[in-house]
Amino acid sequence: MKNKITMALAMTLMSPCLFAAETINQNPAEVSPRIVGGVDANPAEWKFYTQIVNSNSNRSFCGASYIGDGFVLTAAHCVDTDAPNHIAVKIGGYRYNGTDGVRVNVSEIYIHPNFNTRNLANDIALLKLASVPAGVTPVEIADGSLYQYVSDGDLLTVAGLGRTSEGGSSPTVLQEVDVPLVSDAACRQAGGSYTAVGDVSFCAGVPQGGIDSCQGDSGGPIVINRGGVTTQLGIVSWGVGCARPNKYGVYSDIAALRQFVDGIVHGGSDKVHITYKENEVLADFIVGEPKQHTFTIANTGFAPITIDRLSVTGSGVATQPVISNDRCSQSTLLGNDVCQVSIEFGATKAGTASAALSFEIDKTTTVYTANVSATAKDSTGFCPTDWQDGNVYLPGDTVTWGGKLWRAKWWTQGEHPSTSGQWGVWEEVGIADCGPVNPVEPPVQPPVEPEPPVTPEPPVGSDSYVAGTSYSAGDIVTNGGSTYECKSWPYNLWCGATPSAYEPGVGTNWQDAWILR
Repeated sequence: MKNKITMALAMTLMSPCLFAAETINQNPAEVSPRIVGGVDANPAEWKFYTQIVNSNSNRSFCGASYIGDGFVLTAAHCVDTDAPNHIAVKIGGYRYNGTDGVRVNVSEIYIHPNFNTRNLANDIALLKLASVPAGVTPVEIADGSLYQYVSDGDLLTVAGLGRTSEGGSSPTVLQEVDVPLVSDAACRQAGGSYTAVGDVSFCAGVPQGGIDSCQGDSGGPIVINRGGVTTQLGIVSWGVGCARPNKYGVYSDIAALRQFVDGIVHGGSDKVHITYKENEVLADFIVGEPKQHTFTIANTGFAPITIDRLSVTGSGVATQPVISNDRCSQSTLLGNDVCQVSIEFGATKAGTASAALSFEIDKTTTVYTANVSATAKDSTGFCPTDWQDGNVYLPGDTVTWGGKLWRAKWWTQGEHPSTSGQWGVWEEVGIADCGPVNPVEPPVQPPVEPEPPVTPEPPVGSDSYVAGTSYSAGDIVTNGGSTYECKSWPYNLWCGATPSAYEPGVGTNWQDAWILR
């Protein structure tokens, strides 16, 4: 956590994104008094451990690791709202709020272009240091696959200067704890947001709880030592509380995200690295009505690039797409810059309508292509309950898509039923006939009960806003004659912040926590 003065003042001053690996509910009745299984770390084994601090402070708010060549690896949620000149690092820093370690300023921050603030997917970032430090030790990072290094049940070691109990105090020196790797299938059984674990993240911990990373450990390393060689496998990302039974710690999978790291670290000043979504499924639409979409192109390398020879084509039942807004053509993007192109297309008849954006850049001969598709329906067969990209769905809400009825298992926005899969947010519960639908009861297996912060639990009593109430994502309140909805996690941590710096509709900070409805 970025700790400048006190917990209360920090919640007033800082971005919600810095609380991902923290306690989700600060209710004293739920705070465990026990230490979260850690012991004092041996500083000789953690020379690469790095603290992220404010530029005018020695007190760390997140962990990190030095990986060599003047680069530090951390979690995206630790730094996604910071400017380089606002932070510094202490490599080899062993003491909390100490003056030890090699202090270096930060010149660039590289956030993974697909970092998702809603579910913390792709929670990884690189800090380029203002100078390459001397006399420091880098850590080796995983490549290829996580399971080239470990098997389920193997012990990994995680270190940090975060709190030693849920909602508790910070330690004096670096702590470490051994936690076993948990299979994706076992982790997903924890329900809620854990069901999305697997592609770019993994879990570690024990079912009975008691050992875990905690608040303030975010961005720090989880490693394995084989034959005297330490390899960092993951980055502390998030968890529900700290060391709770059946609630594991979640870590960004470095091996799965290695391409991003290599593209920044080893690319050099002339290396080109472009990021965009190659394939995306959009919400259904009606034949005769326009379908709109905006493509985003990011320069995640060092070298400036100029985008040219941009065009759009349609296929399937799509009409010829039209570019409605082009902020990319002939634009020069510096490192970390993005641009957007908006298109509009229709459909000649019912079916799958696809559109492709193709572009080139001045540094390569590659033709880059981003594809989108959507199902076009006749107006007579269109279901008013069809899934919509911008809608917020609560547990139990049903939508129609692909001729089937789908039910949300927890709070969601923007997650398409076609990408849900076995462990996703949507479960198929019936056939859509665009008439009154009686949802089919789920199978014998009981439905997954989502955990905070993704499951909204409306406050008891009046819907009028009450400062200090523990509102959850999706809760609806009224204040000053207007209606507001609590944002998704981790922004919902601010919905009940005390003092009430985030009272809906009041002041300048309320939009960090609330959406005007």
